[in-house]
Amino acid sequence: MAALTPRERVNTALNHREPDRVPIDIGGIASTIDANGYKALVNYLGMDEELQREDLKDTSNTLIPCEEILERFGVDTRVLGAASPQEVRRQIDDKARIDEWGVEWARAEDGNYMNKKGPFQGKEITVADLERHVWPDAGNPARVDGIAEKARRLHEETEFAIVVSLGNSMVALCQRLRGFGEWMEDLVMNPLVAEALLEHVTNVNVTFARAVLDQVGPYVDIVSFGDDLGFQERPYMRPELYREKVKPFHRRLVDAIKSKTDAKVVMHSDGSIYKLIPDLIDTGIDGINPVQVSATDMDSKRLKAEFGDSLCFWGGIDTQHVLPFGSPDDVVAEVQERISHLAPGGGYVLATVHTMRPEVPPANMVAMYESALMYGVYR
Repeated sequence: MAALTPRERVNTALNHREPDRVPIDIGGIASTIDANGYKALVNYLGMDEELQREDLKDTSNTLIPCEEILERFGVDTRVLGAASPQEVRRQIDDKARIDEWGVEWARAEDGNYMNKKGPFQGKEITVADLERHVWPDAGNPARVDGIAEKARRLHEETEFAIVVSLGNSMVALCQRLRGFGEWMEDLVMNPLVAEALLEHVTNVNVTFARAVLDQVGPYVDIVSFGDDLGFQERPYMRPELYREKVKPFHRRLVDAIKSKTDAKVVMHSDGSIYKLIPDLIDTGIDGINPVQVSATDMDSKRLKAEFGDSLCFWGGIDTQHVLPFGSPDDVVAEVQERISHLAPGGGYVLATVHTMRPEVPPANMVAMYESALMYGVYR
C-alpha cells in the first residue's frame, strides 16, 4: 500500500479500514507526558535546548513534545487547544486556587493541583441552591479567540489529523462540584438534585462545544471529551443506573457535537467500563480512550472481538505496569500484543493509557514508538 498522509492514516483507521500503518498519537487525547518525564526524555535524546521550554518551569505541567520529537516518533495527530471552563477564577495563594466552577484546588508536594472541595460539597443542597450558583460563561468569545485561524492553518498547511478536546464533561464535573461520594449518593437518594446538577453542567458543556465547533468544525478530524466512569475493578455505577440517569446527558453532548462537525467523537474514560460500552456506543460516540487494559474486563482482544465493528480504540499501551516497570523488550512485546489485538480491520490509534510520569524510563518511551513504527505496518 502507498504511504498515506497522517490525516488520511488516522481517518482511514477511524472509518474501520486498514491504513498503511497503525496511527500514533501523543497528547491528542488525554495521554501526554509530564514535565519531569519530558526532561528525562530530552536529556536521553541529547536535546538540551528543549530544557529551556517555559512550560518546564512548572513541574505540575503535562505537555506535548516538540515538533522534532513528534516527527521522530511518527505522531500522526496535532492538538488544537480551547479554553474550556476550568480556568482560574481566583488565586488564593501560591498553593490554592478556585476555578470557574467554584471548585477549590490545592497544590500537592509534587507540584500538581488536586481538586479539594466543591461549592456544594459537605452540605445539604436543594435545586434552588443550584439555580443561584454562578455558572461558567461557556459562550464567552475569549475562549475561542483565534482558534478558527489556527485550525484553518493546521488543516490547510499541514497533513496531520487535528484533534480538539472539549475537556471534562458530566460525571467528572458533578463529582468535583458536589463531592465524589455525595453525588453518587444523590443519584439514588436525591435524584432531583443529581439531575438538576447534571442539567446545569450539561448546559455549560453543550454551550462550550457549540462555541468551539462553530469556529473549527470544518477543520478538525476528531473531537474528544472526558468523563471517567470506572474504578480499577468495576464501573462507578450499574449499567441500569447509568442508562437511566447519565446516558441522556452524554447523548445530548454527542448530538450537539455532531450537529456542528463531521469529525469523529472519541470519549475518554479510565478504568473498567466494559459493562457500560454498549450504552456508550448508543450515545453516538465513535471511539473510546484510553482503553485501560490493566483494568478488570478490559482485555484488548475481547474488546475488539465484541465491539470492534462499531467502536474505535485509542490508547492501549499500559502505563500502570509495563511502561514504568518493564524493560524495553517488555515494552516492545506490549506494543506487538496491542497491535495484534486492536489493529486488524482498522479502528485503532496507538497511544499510552495515561500520561507518562517520571517513573517511565526514557528508553521505554523510545522503544514504544520505535516498535509501533516497526510492527504497526499492515501487510
